[in-house]
Amino acid sequence: MAILLGVIPPPGVIAGRQPVRFSGLGRLSGPQTLQQDFRFSLSTLGEIRDRAMFKTSPSAPEVPMPLARIWVQRLVDGRRAWEGFSDALGYYHATGLEVGVAYVVIGIDTAGEHKCTAGGPVTAKVA
Repeated sequence: MAILLGVIPPPGVIAGRQPVRFSGLGRLSGPQTLQQDFRFSLSTLGEIRDRAMFKTSPSAPEVPMPLARIWVQRLVDGRRAWEGFSDALGYYHATGLEVGVAYVVIGIDTAGEHKCTAGGPVTAKVA
C-alpha cells in the first residue's frame, strides 16, 4: 500500500468514507407559531372573539355573515396568524394569537354575494 503525499481527498470524505446523511427530519415546515413563550410565567397566548357582520347598503343595519371565511393578519407585516370560519350566527373564535399584538380581521363571503371586508385593528387578549 503506497501513501501518496499531497493528495487531498474530495470534499465530504472522512477517513476514506462518505459521511452518512441523516434523513429522519423529512421535509421542514415553514415558520410555526410558538405555543407558549416560556420566558414569561403567565400565558402569552391570546384570542379574539367577535362576530362577522355585513351591510347590504350604507343605510341598512348590519346583519351576521354566516359561514364566512375569516383571516386574522398581523397589522405590522400582514402575516396570516389564524384562518377559520364563522358559525351560523356569524361568531368566530381565533386562538393561538400573540397577546398585545394588533391584528386586522378580514371576512370573506364564501357564497360570493358580498365583497370581503376588513376590520380593525384589534388586539388579542389573554385566553
